[in-house]
Amino acid sequence: MPNGWIGNYAYSRARLNPGKDAVVDLDTGIHYTYNDLEDRANRLAHVLAGYGVGKGDRVAFLSRSRVELLDGYYATGKLGAILVPYNARLSAKELGQLMANEGPKVLVYEDCYAENAAALVGNCPVEHFVVMGDTPIGNHPAYDTLLAGAETGFVCCESLELEDIHLIIHTGGTTGLPKGGLISHRSELFNSFSEICTWGLTYNDSAVILLPLFHTGGWNLLTLPLLHAGGTIYIARGYDPKVTLEVVQKEKITYLFGAATIFRMMVERPEFADADLSSLRWVMAGAAPTPINIMEEFWKKGIKFVLGYGMTEAGPNNLSTPPQFVPQEMVEAKFASVGKPFYFTVAKLIDDDGAPITAPNTPGELLWSGPQIFSGYWGNEEETAKTLVDGWVHTGDMASVDDDGFYYIVGRKKNMFISGGENVFPPEIESALYDIEAVRECCVIGVPDEKWGEVGKAVVSVKPGMTLTKEEILTALNGKLARYKIPKYVTFVDDVPKNNVGKIVVKQITDLYGKAED
Repeated sequence: MPNGWIGNYAYSRARLNPGKDAVVDLDTGIHYTYNDLEDRANRLAHVLAGYGVGKGDRVAFLSRSRVELLDGYYATGKLGAILVPYNARLSAKELGQLMANEGPKVLVYEDCYAENAAALVGNCPVEHFVVMGDTPIGNHPAYDTLLAGAETGFVCCESLELEDIHLIIHTGGTTGLPKGGLISHRSELFNSFSEICTWGLTYNDSAVILLPLFHTGGWNLLTLPLLHAGGTIYIARGYDPKVTLEVVQKEKITYLFGAATIFRMMVERPEFADADLSSLRWVMAGAAPTPINIMEEFWKKGIKFVLGYGMTEAGPNNLSTPPQFVPQEMVEAKFASVGKPFYFTVAKLIDDDGAPITAPNTPGELLWSGPQIFSGYWGNEEETAKTLVDGWVHTGDMASVDDDGFYYIVGRKKNMFISGGENVFPPEIESALYDIEAVRECCVIGVPDEKWGEVGKAVVSVKPGMTLTKEEILTALNGKLARYKIPKYVTFVDDVPKNNVGKIVVKQITDLYGKAED
């Protein structure tokens, strides 16, 4: 039976609500309808086919969040090709190493990354370079010119199957070069359907996409689910908290998802106090622990601010508090929880011997299964075998479940440290630190200690205009935490190191501050 529907998602949507705004570019002010997306996708598919791109071939993008990336998504779907969006902050050397492994035929890049693109010529497998915009660079043709002159006929790949790969999304890469997670059409679709079923997304919904479109959260948290549902997304080349607040109010945005740092920047804006955010059904944070003081600022406005959990390899959507089914009182009571499993998600906790944990409030390693999980890592069978075992994704995260079925992330299995024979999970300590008014951001790590084996060390940044001492921190923690959990060392920094989506990078912090000293 022909499977021409697989990958032809813009076409399927344009049949239903062709004139509806699908994408709004906040930098240019241009609105793109679903008909526009289908037309652009067919045009780009013809261009790529002219470059010899077919089923299974890789097409790379090096760009900030722009409509061209969505063109690439839909066009590669039509051809059965694989879209590879690279982190635009990587160096030319890092990009070259990744491309040598993943072998893209075409690289479409934004003109502001022309220097890196030039350095890649002859040093990677790319055969064709295309620059976004209407101005060519050297012998690299202009994207707009190619699209304007391209054929417009309908394109599809009838041999495409659900298990075929459509995206290579790279993991955070905090321990070296990022790994390329293989995301199939099956994974994409079930992740989107799971969000639609869990959150009740409809064609009336909208979101400002706050994470970049090289990140799994940028693609699979709200972008693709809303486009499948017929809603509207707002994209920008960079994050501006002031602009986001303005857009939410003007366009009556219904959902926001981002990392804690993004929302911290928002609540610190002077415009936040008087901003009318009543159109938001909920605000959700993920990627890193979120201080309760940020959540409280949204709660004061009557907005349900909750937490979620996910990972590239598992969808990424796996857990969230279902705000529409939970009263505000429970949202606040369960503020530290990352919620319940999504509609299609299967979860379990295991102990060190691999046995399932069923008792409530008992930590174990969190595992995922279900139709939304990834298919492995590109060209890395060893890491695939470690992560994907008998259909289960091993997260390396330690979690527990309370009596009401709400999950809590206790810490990373590898980041846990042992002090005097006791297991210590940094998130518990970090949560207590965030109760201190002057603490802006923090991270707790284990450092060597002759007597106890390891002890805690807190790396802390202080809110502007406030002061804080180590003695004040220790006094505040005394009585709240067991003695062995209270950090022995405290280092104050201007900014706690984070990656490009605002996630605190423990390895970098350990490399910089991992000595047993204040």
